[in-house]
Amino acid sequence: IEAPPTKEKDMAVDDETRERITWEKDGSEMVLIPAGMFEMGDAMNELENRMKDAQPVHRVELDAFYMDVYEVTVGQYKKFLTETGHSALPDEVTKFSPTDSHPVVGVSWYDAEAYCRWVGKRLPTEAEWEYAARGGLVGNRYPLGNQITHKDANYSGATTQGKINGTLPVHTFQANGYGLFNMAGNVWEWCSDWYD
Repeated sequence: IEAPPTKEKDMAVDDETRERITWEKDGSEMVLIPAGMFEMGDAMNELENRMKDAQPVHRVELDAFYMDVYEVTVGQYKKFLTETGHSALPDEVTKFSPTDSHPVVGVSWYDAEAYCRWVGKRLPTEAEWEYAARGGLVGNRYPLGNQITHKDANYSGATTQGKINGTLPVHTFQANGYGLFNMAGNVWEWCSDWYD
């Protein structure tokens, strides 16, 4: 989830002083993602069917924007439910995200939009999400490079800690170059526009 658009700022990927803010309404930590241009899509040109819809690669230019450092947690979403009376989460959420520090699951795109309106933010576009997920790396498939392991992310129900049935707390793995966590694995993420 991101904050309303901001003016452009020129910040290097390795800048330890990258602008961070805390969003008062939900207490989320946010980081400014610098304006820039990137090659959107998958440039690996492999014959995998799962990646064909990520082609052709095309150049996209973006203004700077803020992005939540962590996925929205169960605890943050519970606060939203309490204050708004929005429809409750499905019962199975506690099976996959058992604590308030786990990412919220079981929300529709409409639920995510309602949360954003309540908190005063918006969902990122697909281009913004992909740019932020790359963390400043050029031409790589994953947030930490071209390969992904269970030391880097929770995917396919397994981590280096063994087989799991659900999510892990939002701060579990290493952040990418922009300081964002879990940009690969853990949960699926909603964007404001439809995937194409």
